[in-house]
Amino acid sequence: MTDHPELHELHRQYSDSQSKYVYFLLAAAGAAMGYALQKLDGLPLSWQAAPGLLAVGCWLISFFCGCKRITWTQSTMYANFALLQMQYGLHPEQPPPHLAHAAMSGVRKAIENNSNSASRYYRSQFWFLALGVAAFIAWRVLDMIRLVPDAP
Repeated sequence: MTDHPELHELHRQYSDSQSKYVYFLLAAAGAAMGYALQKLDGLPLSWQAAPGLLAVGCWLISFFCGCKRITWTQSTMYANFALLQMQYGLHPEQPPPHLAHAAMSGVRKAIENNSNSASRYYRSQFWFLALGVAAFIAWRVLDMIRLVPDAP
């Protein structure tokens, strides 16, 4: 990539954008949970509150998925750093030359597994946030219908 600085810059912008999106979704889930919990405060536990509780549960899962995504992304970067150290012969626990290929192969496999886990959590974070929004809207609409006075 050093021969193509525009590729490095584009990759940096893409990574920054992904990070900002993950943190935006984390903030949205946190704010939504706080708002929904405020709306649920003082309500008796009933079937009528179930969609609201479902929304909070979905947002909690979304928040968890966002945190796990960050963790797996950091693990991927750390493994990538270790791989580069091994390739340049600079790793603190550099394997002997006859084992280096197997060690680097293992690290590549770890990078792939970590990256796949990060991707799964990335997708789940969004979908649980969206599901929480749908449940919250359904709860508020059902509550409005329940409060409509009977027609004369």
